[in-house]
Amino acid sequence: MSAIRLFPMVVAVMPMLRTEGTKRRHLILVAHFTAVTLWVECYRFLPHVPRERRVAFVHGLGCGLLSVGLCATVIGYALAASLTQTFASAILLLTPLAFLFSTARNSRELADVLALGLGLALYPLASLLNSGLDILVSGVVAGTIAFGVHKWREQR
Repeated sequence: MSAIRLFPMVVAVMPMLRTEGTKRRHLILVAHFTAVTLWVECYRFLPHVPRERRVAFVHGLGCGLLSVGLCATVIGYALAASLTQTFASAILLLTPLAFLFSTARNSRELADVLALGLGLALYPLASLLNSGLDILVSGVVAGTIAFGVHKWREQR
């Protein structure tokens, strides 16, 4: 995953972890562990973890996710040649489906639900552009509309 896609997730997680006494060196590993799964789970779990224990919690969660991912990659690589094409295709859908379901589960505000729903609805239209940027275009448009609706509702 490119750094450009990860940067907003890191920026969203860091304020949940920082205290006045938090050293930058403690946050460096957190920044490197931050990916979609950790980002989603931080929003779910961190409000229940005492602020002074959050960095340690994220280090543990990140190490656990990294270990599971590494083991699954090794097993998947070893099994890839022996899978049927249908089963291999079904396994490829697990990552985007897991991301979609975990994001939907953690969508609490109208803006979150609206951004996700509009992104899914606008994707087929954006794919007609044949630009290779279909996910980016549908996500930016949906997110902008959801942000506009959120701001409009705040002003009322």
